[in-house]
Amino acid sequence: MAQIVKTIKGRKYAYEVKWDPKRKKQIWKYLGKIEKRLDPEKLKVELYSAIVKHARVQKTDRMKIMKAIQEVLAKYEDYW
Repeated sequence: MAQIVKTIKGRKYAYEVKWDPKRKKQIWKYLGKIEKRLDPEKLKVELYSAIVKHARVQKTDRMKIMKAIQEVLAKYEDYW
């Protein structure tokens, strides 16, 4: 038995492959699609860095931006 990951049109799928000696062929069993998981902490840091880098933000407003990012991510954590 072996587990194989195939990439089809940019998406990854997992399969389990077994050898059937009676039929003398491989049996492929579909295990599911492999999806990337988002890391909320990494996303929060990247959002904050992008806003500070590309927008002229005063230091006093940076904490407000960070708080807003945390609130938005908290609402969507269930989806991740």
